[in-house]
Amino acid sequence: MEMEKIKLNIGAGITYIPGFINIDVLSHADICLDLNKDRLPFKDNSVEVVFSYHTLEHIKNYIYALKEIHRVLKHRGKLFLGLPYVSSTRYHLVNPYHYHNFNEYSFDFFDPDKLLGSAGEPFQIMFKQVFCKFHYVGMFKYLPLILKNWCRFHLLNVVRKIDVGLLAIKDKTDIPVVTKALSKEMKKEFETYLKARKKYTE
Repeated sequence: MEMEKIKLNIGAGITYIPGFINIDVLSHADICLDLNKDRLPFKDNSVEVVFSYHTLEHIKNYIYALKEIHRVLKHRGKLFLGLPYVSSTRYHLVNPYHYHNFNEYSFDFFDPDKLLGSAGEPFQIMFKQVFCKFHYVGMFKYLPLILKNWCRFHLLNVVRKIDVGLLAIKDKTDIPVVTKALSKEMKKEFETYLKARKKYTE
């Protein structure tokens, strides 16, 4: 008999995802804890999927939270994140509850093929980024890709937020190869979970 796959929704807030274990500092969540300091109550390598939508930027001890997420995820387990974009002054940089900045390169520091180890970190959290989807604002949505890229690198308030899909790496001899098919598959899975969220009052 196949064991039920464990899926976590971290930072559920006022929403939950049916079929997931919903985790938050708020008492109405399935599990109430503070990821600044509390361990996730799951065994190492036991979780298939972690979904966390606009939560990591609110956690002061973000590296500890990411370390815990990596610990419980299986090798090639999926981590889906919604995050504010670093150069959004209207929605992100002015928000007093946001402690961290993110862009398309943020997770290179956890990729063994990129910047992992370059910061002299005493531990290794390993992820491979599969996709990064940009949510452009206003007229920037309609520009050709080459102009979108230029504007994103040189201007403020071009992108409001990003969606990111990562695979946990536990075995350096089995680093996933990112393909267009895998990226498309994980983007679709992200959208499925995002649309499945429900408010606790519903």
